[in-house]
Amino acid sequence: MSISEKDMHGSEVDIFTKESCIEVATDDTGWVILYRVKGVEEYWVKTYPDSECHGSGEPLLTKITINDAKAKFGV
Repeated sequence: MSISEKDMHGSEVDIFTKESCIEVATDDTGWVILYRVKGVEEYWVKTYPDSECHGSGEPLLTKITINDAKAKFGV
């Protein structure tokens, strides 16, 4: 299942990551999470750009290249 959108926001992030992805890595803070779509080499990063908001704000899921995933997370 390949998704063409560049970014996802809010509740669609949780639905997509739970149903279609595997958690691969996190950064040292634990707030930036790398996911891979099941069955394909497609990577997404979950962040919280509005972390100053109550409850850390809504999550943002951004599609990245495999090269970026390797460089940022060492996968």
